[in-house]
Formats: sequence, structure tokens, C-alpha cells
Amino acid sequence: MRTLAFAVLIGAPSMALACDGNKSQTAASTATPGATTAAVDPAHCAKNAGLVGSNCSFSTGMMAQRVLDEGAVYTFTGMLTASANQLASHVAAPWTIGPEGGVHVVANEVVEPLQAAGRVALEGRVLEVDGIRYFVVTKASILNS
Repeated sequence: MRTLAFAVLIGAPSMALACDGNKSQTAASTATPGATTAAVDPAHCAKNAGLVGSNCSFSTGMMAQRVLDEGAVYTFTGMLTASANQLASHVAAPWTIGPEGGVHVVANEVVEPLQAAGRVALEGRVLEVDGIRYFVVTKASILNS
């Protein structure tokens, strides 16, 4: 009886820490064509490997969440400029915007359709962290040139 009680005391906390994220991923991956998919989340890192590059998707998602929580409202209309996507923070930022590329666009789920876009209109939040300005897009539109 003591052995069983000890095993429950040891094992119970680890069960509480288990991640149940696989359930939502399984449901999304088995969706039938034409079915409604989950909404695009600006706090989630882009799934496209070309946008993320060698950066960390976890760091990118954490930075996106921080910018959304602490950042100021920001809008931009213009062209995206390709960047080296090699920030020391390992946050994926495949484009820059603004004068002299002063703002790094975080690679989140919202910006994935913008890869071949010309002129865009973006809405979101911007935050400066350690001298780098990060922009998380919450709404994006491709404009006719």
C-alpha cells in the first residue's frame, strides 16, 4: 500500500505538467477539405520554413506574444524589404519595414500569405526590445499596385 501511495505522489505532478497540444494538432491535420480551420493566431510562429529560416520558432512565438501584450498600436502601408533574418535573439523576421528597415516584421501565421506580395497594408503592434524594433502583424492586406 505504501508503494502505491508513493508512486501516486511521485507520478501525479508529472501528469499535471503534460502537454495536451497534440490533440489540437491531430484534429487540424485530419480535417477534411472544405472544413473550417482554426483562426490564424498572430502569437504563433509561421509554419513556413522559408520564413523562419534557422531561427527558433519558440523564441519567435514568445516574442510575438510579448509584443502583442506590451507593444503600441502600429500601422504600415508600403513594400516589405527582405532581411537577412539573422537577429541575435533568434526571432524569425524575414522582412523589415519603415525608413532604412528600422522595424523587423516577426514571422507569424498572419504574414505567411505575404511572401510574394507587392504593396501591403499592415496593422499590429510594435515594441522595441534590446534596441531592436519588432512588429507583429495582426491584420494584413495585399494592395493592388
